[in-house]
Amino acid sequence: MVAALETRSDCGRCAALCCIAYPSDDMPGFAARKAADEPCPKLASDGRCTIYESRAEEGFAGCIRYECFGAGQHVVQTLFEGRDWRGDPSLLRPMVETFLAMRPVSDLAYLVEKALGAAPNADVVEGLLNVKGELQHIAQSRQSLADSARIARCEQALRRIYASLDPATLGRA
Repeated sequence: MVAALETRSDCGRCAALCCIAYPSDDMPGFAARKAADEPCPKLASDGRCTIYESRAEEGFAGCIRYECFGAGQHVVQTLFEGRDWRGDPSLLRPMVETFLAMRPVSDLAYLVEKALGAAPNADVVEGLLNVKGELQHIAQSRQSLADSARIARCEQALRRIYASLDPATLGRA
């Protein structure tokens, strides 16, 4: 069975992958400087955020605004079957790499859902459902996430579909 792609983040089902994967140098909303692949200094040794409830007050409002569109929990729950680097440190590098590969797929899946919410005509719905199905298949394995040509074809198809939509309807979706 193909796992559905969620399009909203659920930090409780992730493993702080965004807190490690991305740099924060010179980014507004991040009070600490860190390089890509370096844990946020606010992560405890157990990989949990030490300031989660007070992020805005501590200068980390960017963490609140950040949205992975479900990439993090998909990597942990589906592609690593619930295992994560906090229990097995050898998984850290592969999980971060997989998260970074999953992000474009999650972004596209979010855009598909946004367009479906705009109540397009039947032909557009069919095209969106085709893209959605292809993205779900791509997201089922770490190997298929590496198929950049396949992801690019989904992006191109989605660009064509978006070009046919009334922008005003997307704002209401």
